[in-house]
Amino acid sequence: MRVGLDRAAWLSAGAVVCGLAVYGLLGRFAYVWVVLALVLVSAGMRVVGVVAGTNVMRGLPGNRTTMGAALVDTAGEVTAGIGIAVSGTILAALFTGDIATSGWNPHQTAEFREATTWAGLALTGLAAALAAWGITRGRQGRQMGTDSA
Repeated sequence: MRVGLDRAAWLSAGAVVCGLAVYGLLGRFAYVWVVLALVLVSAGMRVVGVVAGTNVMRGLPGNRTTMGAALVDTAGEVTAGIGIAVSGTILAALFTGDIATSGWNPHQTAEFREATTWAGLALTGLAAALAAWGITRGRQGRQMGTDSA
């Protein structure tokens, strides 16, 4: 079924946000929620990446596509790094002790669960805000394009 790039973009962005929300809200209760979150986020990220890459390549002259592909790859790496930095910062702020040691006490286990919940919810909020901003900007761009035609 063909849905078009615009619809694929917002559906896949929605899948990422939903996956992060599932992890943040339900991931601590059962592994099935973690699996569902991973499936939603990975599928959504894959489609978002394809849509972003296609849109970047469409907007470039033929002799600049290599630079465009590098730009898309770099953007993906930067966003992954931001996600790791945000979740790592929250984990470092809420977890006491050495995370690499075995045999956590019950207090540390509870802190880790709380930290991963808050990190997941923070990433959910950030992803939702970025998706909403992107959808809004995309709609404004299409409206401006139709007004000038």
